[in-house]
Parts: sequence; C-alpha cells; structure tokens
Amino acid sequence: MAHIFSSDWFEANRWQFEQQTAHLSPNGEHQFLEIGSYEGRSACWLLDRFPLAHITCVDIHEQPTFWHNIGESNGAGRVSLHLGQSRDVLRQLERDVFDFVYIDGCHHTVPVLEDAVLAFRLAKVGALIGFDDYLWNDPAYNSEGTPKDAIDAFLRVYGYKVSVRAKNYQVWLTKSAD
Repeated sequence: MAHIFSSDWFEANRWQFEQQTAHLSPNGEHQFLEIGSYEGRSACWLLDRFPLAHITCVDIHEQPTFWHNIGESNGAGRVSLHLGQSRDVLRQLERDVFDFVYIDGCHHTVPVLEDAVLAFRLAKVGALIGFDDYLWNDPAYNSEGTPKDAIDAFLRVYGYKVSVRAKNYQVWLTKSAD
C-alpha cells in the first residue's frame, strides 16, 4: 500500500526541511513536536528520514488517513497524537524535551503566537524551531491576522533567545537560551 494524501502543501518546502535538519544525526533518537499534523505528510517525511525519532503530533482533528500514513512510514510506536486545541495540549507536555518543533496549526495571529510561546518552553536549548506560512496571505481568512504578525511579535520579544536560521515562506530558528 502507499500513503494517502488529499493535498500536498509540504513538497514546496521540503528543501527547507532537508536544509534545516541536515545537522541532525539520521540515527539519533530525536524528539520532534509538530503542531498541526493534518494527514501526517511532514511527520511521515521526518519518520522516513529519522528512523529512531519519536514525534509528538498535536492537531484539533484526527484525519481519517493520518494513522494509515504514519504506518506506511513505519511510525507505529514512534508517534503520539494529541487531539485538542494546541493552547491546551501544549500546556500538558513536558518542558525542555524537544529537539525540533514545527508550528503549522491555526493561521490566525493569536493562536500562532500562543503556539510559539508555549512550544518555546517545550524545546531544549539548541532545538530547531520552524514556522510555516510566514508569507501566507489570504484576505478572505485574515480578519484575525496572519502567521507573519505572530512570528514577528514572537521575534520581537524572544529575539535575544533565538538565532534566525532562515526567513522566507518558512522561518527557522535555533533556541539559544531559556
């Protein structure tokens, strides 16, 4: 069998994942956090590239094909899915655990900012933190702001605790201090 994906928002940014994770050992027992998993496309990419990693996925809904796709990437036992609002779920997770955080949940300003602040606490010093959709702009959807507004606000407040690795359609940071 094969993966079943209804859309592909990942492929256009795969090169950024490849570039930003190049320093991680392929055989490391990394702890990844993904906020906004949908059908698991980026989680599957991580599972395939890092066969000893564990991924904690957070999403408001469980998509019908999520577990099928995770299984196709030999992810059984290496993925935990937490369902609910990320602002609630992230408060329940252990701090200073994750080597990699990817934020791609809600696209409104306040939820993205909440995800960033809460996920920052969960990331280890030295962790890679990625944001998707920095330049995303859909006027029909932007009545509550954009991811860019949130990411810029996060960088204004937390800028001295991170180093910016890349800033284009995605923003990639390294956490340099607690």
